[in-house]
Amino acid sequence: MSHPSKARASAGATVGNVICGFDILGLALDNSDNNLGDIVEVTRRPDPGITIKCVHSSDSGIPTDPENNVAGVAAMAVLDRANAITTGLEIEIWKGLPLSGGMGGSSASSVAAAIATDSLLKSNLSRQELMFCALQGEKLVTGSIHPDNVAPALYGGIVLIRPEDSTNPLPLPVPKGFSLALIHPRIELDTRSMRNVLPTSITLDQATAQCADASSFVLSLFEENWDLLKKVLVDRIAEPTRKPFIPGLDKVRSAALESGALGAGISGSGPSIFALCKDETDASRVGQSMKRVFQEIDIAADLYVRPIAQTGAGAQLLEIS
Repeated sequence: MSHPSKARASAGATVGNVICGFDILGLALDNSDNNLGDIVEVTRRPDPGITIKCVHSSDSGIPTDPENNVAGVAAMAVLDRANAITTGLEIEIWKGLPLSGGMGGSSASSVAAAIATDSLLKSNLSRQELMFCALQGEKLVTGSIHPDNVAPALYGGIVLIRPEDSTNPLPLPVPKGFSLALIHPRIELDTRSMRNVLPTSITLDQATAQCADASSFVLSLFEENWDLLKKVLVDRIAEPTRKPFIPGLDKVRSAALESGALGAGISGSGPSIFALCKDETDASRVGQSMKRVFQEIDIAADLYVRPIAQTGAGAQLLEIS
C-alpha cells in the first residue's frame, strides 16, 4: 500500500481569554476562506529528522531551526506519538497571522503542523492527542501549557478549557450571527514577556468576581442574553498589567462600545484588540470606529471583521497526495 508523500493543513486566527476567561476561554474566527490563518505543508524526505524548508512571512523573526519553530516541535510530537520518530519530514509554512500579534499565530502553526503530519503518517491520532502535540509547539512560545488558543484553532467555535483536563475542551454555543471586529496595531508584544508581567496573586474579591463573570458569560451564550453578556466582559486579571503596553486601549474600547459593541478588550496577550458584536453588520461599524482611533494616534493597524466560527469549523486538512 502506497503512502502519501505530502499533506497540507490550515488553522485560523483565534482569541484567547475572551476578556473574562483568563486562560480558560477561547474562540475561533471564521476561516472558511483560508485567508486568515496559517498553512503548513509537510513532505516526506528520505533522511530521518525534520527540516524547515521555508517560512513565507512578512515577519523576519521566525526561526527555521525545527527545535525552535512551533510547527517543527508539534510535528516532532506527532512523530513521537505515532512511533515514527525515524521518519524524515520537510516543512513549509505560510504565515497569514502576525508574529506576537495576539491572534493565535503560534497556535495556528502548531495545530496545522500536527494535522498535516498526522495525515501524512496516517497515524489517526485522536483530537486529544493532536491537542497534546500542538500544545508542545505552543509551549515553546509561552513557556508553559496554555490551551485557550490551540483548542479553538483545532475545534472551532467557542470553547471552555479546564486546566486539569487541558486536552478536552468543552464546546460552547455560538449564537447565530455572533461576530467580532479585531484590530491589530502593527507592534509586537512577545507572549512570554506579557505573561511575565501578570500578577502572581489576586484578591479573593477579584477571584470571586472573575469566576462569576466567566460563569455568566457561559450562561449568556446558552440563553443568547446580550444584556448579561455586556455586563460580564470585564478582565480583572490580565488587563491591568498589560494595558500600559497597548497604546490607545481605553479609547479603542470606548469607540467600540459607543458604536454598538457588546464589549471589547485585549485579544490574548495583545497588542490586538477585539470587540464582540451581535452580528457582522454591527462588527463592521464597530471595526471602523476602532480603526479611526488608531489613525488619530498615528499607529498603523489592520482591521479584521469576521463571524465567530461555528463549533467543529476549526483547522482542516487541505490536501494530501
